[in-house]
Amino acid sequence: MKRILAIALAVFAVLVVGTAATGSVQSLITGADIKDASIGSNDIKPGAIQSHDIQNGTIAEVDLSKILLTQLQGIAGTQGAKGDTGATGATGATGATGATGATGATGATGALGDKGATGAVGPKGDTGAQGAVGPQGADGPRGIPGSNSISDLEADGPYPGRPDPENNLHGNQGAQSTTMWAGDGTLQQSWVKCAPGKVALGGGFGQNDVQTDQLVIVTSAPTQIAGGVLVYNPITGDAAGSFVPNGWLIQGYNKSGQNLIVRPWVICAKVCP
Repeated sequence: MKRILAIALAVFAVLVVGTAATGSVQSLITGADIKDASIGSNDIKPGAIQSHDIQNGTIAEVDLSKILLTQLQGIAGTQGAKGDTGATGATGATGATGATGATGATGATGALGDKGATGAVGPKGDTGAQGAVGPQGADGPRGIPGSNSISDLEADGPYPGRPDPENNLHGNQGAQSTTMWAGDGTLQQSWVKCAPGKVALGGGFGQNDVQTDQLVIVTSAPTQIAGGVLVYNPITGDAAGSFVPNGWLIQGYNKSGQNLIVRPWVICAKVCP
């Protein structure tokens, strides 16, 4: 009996899903008082179960199953023929634009572009601090003497009052005067000449024997001497009348009342043209 009730309840649960099923079940049971997973006498409609369906106080499994099967077959009708495929519906409207996708990976570096034009020259920077003085370099080789070189430099100083041979013992001096200055207060002179081939570069005088403040010198100058006398031969074409000196001249007054030795000096040298 329990097995039959279980089957009946399972069938009942299936039948109550649809409207057609509900109507068929209600043809057998009331359905209003089913509780506690059991079917009572109040749940079975009158006339649904006949006397031949009950044996020994129980509902026969075959009869009850037959009854339920009969009801189920009545509920489920035969399957109808498949209908024709309906026409394709119209294309729906375009959907909204989707969200922007994630940024892709960075591409490879492109080729180097052409060189741009040279920019304008910037302003001149400040002058840097002066660097330290470097060490002195070694002396370079001595240069070749120029065309206007000087050689054989010497100072000639004759001693007046002595014969000329005594004043030129070495043969490298020129002529000179030998007269002492008389102490009469008149204008007097002494001169000295460079050796042959030399010119006068400078000169002066010295008072050798007697020191006195009565000697007055008024001339100390380069001069030209030829044949023991003073001459003047200017340089050809020189508008200023310059000359090449070869001696030195001293002139002045001796007011001491006695004869004095006034010795002229001349600095001589060879000058290459």
